Amino acid sequence: MSKLELADMLERFVGDAPNCGDYEWDDFTSTKAEPELEPYRQRLAVQSEGLIDTGEIRQIISELRN
Repeated sequence: MSKLELADMLERFVGDAPNCGDYEWDDFTSTKAEPELEPYRQRLAVQSEGLIDTGEIRQIISELRN
């Protein structure tokens, strides 16, 4: 998965784009990611433990696209 693919998946998850797969979020957050994506996975895994902060997810999307 590339940074842009992760950003696309996150946009689908927060509803900014259609067709988020049923298990995309779980698949990404539950398995160690490539080294360049692992810091993002860890930040998102914290989101999975409680309330989802869409502002934080949108911040990650912005970072991934830059």
